[in-house]
Amino acid sequence: MVERRWRPSKPWDAQSITNDVGARVPEHTLSPPVPIVARVVWAVDGEENIDTVALGWAGQAVYVRLADARCRTNAIWLDGADVQRR
Repeated sequence: MVERRWRPSKPWDAQSITNDVGARVPEHTLSPPVPIVARVVWAVDGEENIDTVALGWAGQAVYVRLADARCRTNAIWLDGADVQRR
């Protein structure tokens, strides 16, 4: 597998996340957030497992904090199958 190194050309240059399930209103919030490993699939860089936290959920979707320059927001929604507790 070829390793890809993404470097933003501008501070606002970001990649889409192909396994993001879209925005929704959380049914439940987690306080404190729960430590997880999130499987994120970047449009350019491919699949990556990221240590982060779950902030809430709605149905099968989990709201995940994602502090990464490649992402335009600070959290995304992932399917529960893409999230595992640490």
